[in-house]
Amino acid sequence: MSPYLISDADLAATTDLGQLRRARTTVADASDDYAAQLIGEYRDALAAGRTEQLGLIRDHAYAIDPDLVDELDGFDYPAAA
Repeated sequence: MSPYLISDADLAATTDLGQLRRARTTVADASDDYAAQLIGEYRDALAAGRTEQLGLIRDHAYAIDPDLVDELDGFDYPAAA
């Protein structure tokens, strides 16, 4: 099995740059991008006080990777000086 997420057969790749990016995007890269997106959504929901959305994001993060929930809990925790 290829470590790349999307192959050259992707019909949505209409530009040279898009084709190059899709051909070189690995599953690990896509996973990291998605984790970063979840953390951003969690930060926004926390700032807005949307507790129901926080729970949904946490549930989704746990389904993807249980360690990601720990990252959500500690992403804005003050670093020890």
